[in-house]
Amino acid sequence: MSLKNSHSQNLIKEFSLLALLACISLPSYAIEAYQATYTANIKSGLSFSGTLKRSLSKASNGQWLFQDKISSMLASIEESSNLTMDNNQILPHKYHYLRKVLGKKKKRDIDFDWSKKTAVDRDKTSFSLPLGTQDSLSYQLQLQLDLQRGVRGNFSYPIAKRGAISNIKFVQVGREVIDTPMGKIDTIKLKLDRGADAKRVTYIWFSIKHNFVITALQQTEADGKSYSIVLKKLS
Repeated sequence: MSLKNSHSQNLIKEFSLLALLACISLPSYAIEAYQATYTANIKSGLSFSGTLKRSLSKASNGQWLFQDKISSMLASIEESSNLTMDNNQILPHKYHYLRKVLGKKKKRDIDFDWSKKTAVDRDKTSFSLPLGTQDSLSYQLQLQLDLQRGVRGNFSYPIAKRGAISNIKFVQVGREVIDTPMGKIDTIKLKLDRGADAKRVTYIWFSIKHNFVITALQQTEADGKSYSIVLKKLS
């Protein structure tokens, strides 16, 4: 066999291999419906505890509904995100937030139009949507999905909030086994990166065993105010 023919056959093999690899798509990680119950503790002038119920369910229009409900004797919070997923990317479509504390209400709403790459908030302020933009709730699901597909280290997401886009960043602290009402859970621990001089500190723990569902969250202010949740039940 001549060197010329040998070289030609090698090229054919290489092109065949490249063609085969091109046909193999990257794995797509699906989100799955679940319900989780957390114990919530808030220390903010008034100290009280309550229950956070989180659910991810398929809506009748084909979208997903990601929803939080916190209730106590003094306050209640409802937060929801209607969303879809495309190529491992969460796409929020409608965000809603309602807080009631001692009879006082606070509302926030954002509608996303991905065909126009714009969003409109409750005050009718319109603003552009960069690729990958999340709302104040959906980013937690995107974090979960990214951890599920093996992303580690640093995380950054554009967030639509109050008529503008800001970036939220997390850094991986490491792995940690934490105690919960469900027993000891092995987790990936992330810290919200607000900069070196930040007075507010936030940590989130994601359960490795439970598809990286949030296991616990803890936020502490410079003045001692704090908010925390711990996973109590998951189904």
